[in-house]
Parts: sequence; structure tokens; C-alpha cells
Amino acid sequence: MRHLKFKEIDSTNTYLKREYQNFDNLTFVSTSFQTNGHGRFSREWFAKEDESLLLSYLIKDRSLIDNFSYISMFTAALIVKYLEDKGIKNVAIKWPNDIYVDGSKICGILLEGEIPHYLVVGIGLNLNQSNFNNFNLRHPATSLKMLSNGKNYSQEDETKSLINVINSFWDNFSNDWHVFDNFIKNHNYLKNMRVKVTNQAIKIEGIVEDIDSECNLLINNGKEIV
Repeated sequence: MRHLKFKEIDSTNTYLKREYQNFDNLTFVSTSFQTNGHGRFSREWFAKEDESLLLSYLIKDRSLIDNFSYISMFTAALIVKYLEDKGIKNVAIKWPNDIYVDGSKICGILLEGEIPHYLVVGIGLNLNQSNFNNFNLRHPATSLKMLSNGKNYSQEDETKSLINVINSFWDNFSNDWHVFDNFIKNHNYLKNMRVKVTNQAIKIEGIVEDIDSECNLLINNGKEIV
């Protein structure tokens, strides 16, 4: 395991995508500040310096890349456990790549790469933000500080702790792709909610029933479960 730390960088994901050929599996990159952070669909990721945990890690293990559909949800499960170990309650996974607490987003996960060559998993976790009133956010947001009576968190310490959690899991992973089945089902933020999703250009609308053992969202459209 290798950990590269930057004071400032365009994006931890972008850096690993540029340099993946030079690094081994489970190389981690973190930064205090991103000048061009982004989420899914190239949406801007807002993070002031030292207020967020900004981290990406590289996957080059072919057995993991071949099962890429699990990677984002497994990473989410590890982060949920990490937050629950800090005493944070009502943490849930919003399929496919967000983590919410009491209806507010605290973490986003972004999976990028070129299969079968590599995957990059990006994590943006809100640490010390006190409010988000100045940001034009699509959904309510929260942070560890807001959930912990104003306690400030060390970006460096939290980054190290989360890296240890993620690295230890994948380094000892025995290819049991069902290890989080029940955990993910029990932390499904969207369960019983009405959603609209697009799957391979097919639009699906209905009530979320569950997440299956392959990390797919199961939706009841009124006629069948899809």
C-alpha cells in the first residue's frame, strides 16, 4: 500500500487516471484541497481547504476489476461502518454512490477508469463544514462536525484511518462478493421510495423494493420487479 499526500491538486481521481501506469494496486492519493473536484456526470464537488476528506485509490487487481459493479457499493459499506464506529446514527447508502445521514448527504463516491486496465475510486467526505448555505447544492448536506456538536476533525488523521479501513479490507479480501449482502440491504436509503432511473437508455420509474446480491437496485414499476 502506498499513500501520496498533496497540499493542493486538481483532483485526486484525475491524478490517478493520469498516472495509473506508474502505480501499483491499492495506491492511495489524498489532498487538502482540490482545484477541480468533480462528482458523477462532471458535477462540481465543493470543498474548502481542510474541510473535507478528499481521497482516491487505485485498483489494478484484475479479479476486482472484473467485478467492478460491486466496488462502489462495497466502498460505501466500509465508509458507513467507519461512520457508525464514530457513533454516527441513521447512516444509509443512497444507491449507487452516496452516503446520507438523516436525509442529508455526507459523502460521495465516484468510480472512474478504463476496464480492464484500472479503476479509480474517489471519496469526498464532509468533515468540518459548519453550513452549506453558500453552495448551490442539489440535495441537503451535512458533515461530521455538524453531527458531533461542533467537534473539529483532523483531515490528516481521518484520512489515515479511512485508508487503513479500506486497504485492510481489500488486502485481505477473499473474493466473497456476498460479504455485504445483508449490510447493504439494511442500509438502503432508497427503500420504499419512488425513483426514476435510466438503465441502458431504458427509463424505469417505481418504488424501490431492495438491492440484490449483485448490487443492482430492484424497482417495482407496478407490473414487475425490474
